[in-house]
Amino acid sequence: MACRRCGVCCTRHQAFVNPEEIRRIVVFLGITMDDWDRFYDDSRWEYNNFRLVRHVNGACAFLRYENGLATCAVHAVKPGCCASWQPGPDRKECREGVAKKVRD
Repeated sequence: MACRRCGVCCTRHQAFVNPEEIRRIVVFLGITMDDWDRFYDDSRWEYNNFRLVRHVNGACAFLRYENGLATCAVHAVKPGCCASWQPGPDRKECREGVAKKVRD
């Protein structure tokens, strides 16, 4: 099943990032580490140097919508947990996204 770009997975899960992924995102966005800490880091959780990307308004801080399709502001350097996500009919998030698109 190809991704339908519904964005449900980006609202149900928080991406976890390691220091190297954070560095790549910071460089890609042209921001400082202070900006990362202030706007993107969810400091409530850290485990073995992994951090969570903050949710803003119930979704990943990097989730954007263009013409009704979900897109990622850091797609070119997206975290490994996002890159490895495999959409499919067995995923509750994907079934919900397909149902939402049918309703819209």
